[in-house]
Amino acid sequence: MSDLTTSEKLIIEPTFTTPEIKFDPQARHFFIGGNSYPENSLKFYGPVLQWVQNWSERHVPIPEPIVVEVRLEYFNTSTAKVLLDLFRLFEVLHEKGQALQIRWIYLEEDTEMEDAGLDYQAAVRVPFELVPVNE
Repeated sequence: MSDLTTSEKLIIEPTFTTPEIKFDPQARHFFIGGNSYPENSLKFYGPVLQWVQNWSERHVPIPEPIVVEVRLEYFNTSTAKVLLDLFRLFEVLHEKGQALQIRWIYLEEDTEMEDAGLDYQAAVRVPFELVPVNE
């Protein structure tokens, strides 16, 4: 049996410089949104990456897809590296047979965020959808 039914959620409330993080394995939904320019990206994201790695090591693939939604308004270069590390963890899960979709949600007029999404899309072997929104 998958640990999706027993896994605890990871919830981190947003601050001015750090994003909201809601990872809910039972709902098969992982969300990061807001701004991400923490003073120390490794200190902030280290436990998040460790949580995903620990969870994915115990996870048994299920038929239902897992959705990873990223809706950042701004992120710095150290966050960019962490995002790639995070996507690589999900890539390993996908390679183990888990149906998975990354959705990169960005404001339609934000070409920098679109470009970042395109870069990540090219860098990882996971279904990766760019989702422009008009708000």
